[in-house]
Amino acid sequence: MSHAILSPSSADRWLHCPPSALLNAQAGSADTKYTREGTLAHAAAELAAHKQFLPGLGPKKFAAEMAKLKANENWNDEMTTHVQTYLDALMDIYAAFPVKPHVVLEQKVDFHEYVPDGYGTADCIMLCDNILQVVDFKYGQGVEVSSDHNPQMMLYALGALLDYGTLYDVDLVRMTIVQPRIKREPDTWETTAGELLYWAEETVKPMADLAAKGEGEFASGDWCRFCAIRGSCRRRAMDNLAIGAYDGKLPPQLSDEEVGAALTQGQQLRAWLSDLEKYALGACLDGREIPGYKAVAGRSLRAWINQDAAFAAAMAAGVPEEMLYERSPVSLAQLEKIMGKKQFTETLQEYITIPPGKPTLVQDKDRRAAITGRPTPDDDFKEE
Repeated sequence: MSHAILSPSSADRWLHCPPSALLNAQAGSADTKYTREGTLAHAAAELAAHKQFLPGLGPKKFAAEMAKLKANENWNDEMTTHVQTYLDALMDIYAAFPVKPHVVLEQKVDFHEYVPDGYGTADCIMLCDNILQVVDFKYGQGVEVSSDHNPQMMLYALGALLDYGTLYDVDLVRMTIVQPRIKREPDTWETTAGELLYWAEETVKPMADLAAKGEGEFASGDWCRFCAIRGSCRRRAMDNLAIGAYDGKLPPQLSDEEVGAALTQGQQLRAWLSDLEKYALGACLDGREIPGYKAVAGRSLRAWINQDAAFAAAMAAGVPEEMLYERSPVSLAQLEKIMGKKQFTETLQEYITIPPGKPTLVQDKDRRAAITGRPTPDDDFKEE
């Protein structure tokens, strides 16, 4: 699987910080348990979608191919549920078209006229009359990804528009992210073909030209999260260590506006410090010196070499077996996995309640409704 230097998946970073693109390409991408898990889940999702929407994959061949995936050491049964959620989303999107749409899966899309050597692979594209729909399956559970003005999705849509624009008179462009391990429902954002092309010409093209040459200005922000040099980046360090300069006498307390600004900067600072610590630990383990710091063995906990043998020895010494085990009920989520979502809902829905969550502070871009102690107009009409 090849990846473009200016890939859609890293677009949020190179659009904000163009010179980071070549540095990340030089560093290479890490192969981790999570990336292998995601690749496997995507393969299962593609297989399930192929069986549903495209010809040439009968039940026997499907079962054989799925058995190969399940034999992979990174497979877990939870993937079946999440792949089905993705497939259900595709089927709902398919059914919502006014007429039967054209469907392509794992389609390579090309947008090199705006991004040097620019290409990517879209999980699913559906086309019908004037509608272009792009769907992306995300298996990660660490970071919730929004489809709203998502540059990765917009580049996929741009490539699809350029590839199929001569066959379909596309006006409406819809982009959907299915991230079942974080969100139960798909997240969709839409724009027009004209607005997408304007964005490509005015925003993408100039920044991509800079990024391809390693030029432009470094900038830090949320897009640093997956940058290969985030721990040692000088621009990020300067931004996080900067102390604001104020003129005149300051009041003894921060204003609410200053509190908001400090919280935002503090979140970036906390993320930067974590990345800095990981970088320094790696440097020490590589034999380099970080003045004032060293790598040591962390706290270690005792563990059984053979728990069954240990418990047998304990019982032989007179410890009753019932004292060696604790009985506890499975969680609601665990029982839903055991029964399956459909049977669980039909059988146990009446026994489930969702109490209000504990108030928590988030940034205003979060989609959840704000709660406040201020009375609302409705409260004024409530009976005493």
